[in-house]
Amino acid sequence: MLLTVKGVVLTQKPVGEQDRFIDILTDELGVLEVLVKGAGKISSKSGCATQLFAYSAFCLRKGKRGYMLDSVSPIRIFYELRDSLTAVALASYFSQIIQFSVLPQASNREIQRLFLNCLHFLSEQTYPETMLKCIFELRMAALLGFMPDVVMCRKCGEYLPKQLHFSIEEGSFCCTDCAQEAHGIEMPAAVLQAVRHIVLQELERIFSFRLQEECMTVLSSFAEQFLQYHIDHHFPALDYYRAVQSPMDSI
Repeated sequence: MLLTVKGVVLTQKPVGEQDRFIDILTDELGVLEVLVKGAGKISSKSGCATQLFAYSAFCLRKGKRGYMLDSVSPIRIFYELRDSLTAVALASYFSQIIQFSVLPQASNREIQRLFLNCLHFLSEQTYPETMLKCIFELRMAALLGFMPDVVMCRKCGEYLPKQLHFSIEEGSFCCTDCAQEAHGIEMPAAVLQAVRHIVLQELERIFSFRLQEECMTVLSSFAEQFLQYHIDHHFPALDYYRAVQSPMDSI
């Protein structure tokens, strides 16, 4: 039986000298593991369209042991990603989050669109990597069902306090006046507005906001902690991203 899907390559695993398994994120069938015969050959016709982060149209043959590639046509390869080590590391971090958290046989159209948008902006260097990382982490958390409560202070109902404490564990915030103690991440109103924008706006608009550097630092810490707490998993690619990012930060 043949199956045609559009998907993004998340990982590659060699099998013997010439073959490899790839994991692809599809919009309707979750993450599929696919055997690509002869992918390691120089003359392979599938090599380009099955490389890491390639977005392609895959024709798959389903057998008793899983899926095997029948044919493939590239849609977008994201060649420009290879120009930046930190961009590749960050894209790998996004891939690991998806592979860990996406359920099999589930519709993932929004997750796939989010990933493709982030790959595009990473490759084009349209937005700062820190901003794209925050957006992916918070929007991904929301898509996975961990939507933070960003409507109002949980005690007094104030919509936009000047300063607040956002609890990672409870997924809600209290204004500074209502917080009996410093519980959670302290953030100004501008960061709360950015969180609201990322988790509530339509996907096409979530990249259109600006924050001062100090506020972006707070947002970055919050986004990373929020996602990791709620999916309860450590991602090696995040360690690698930090490692390759540090030397560049010191220049």
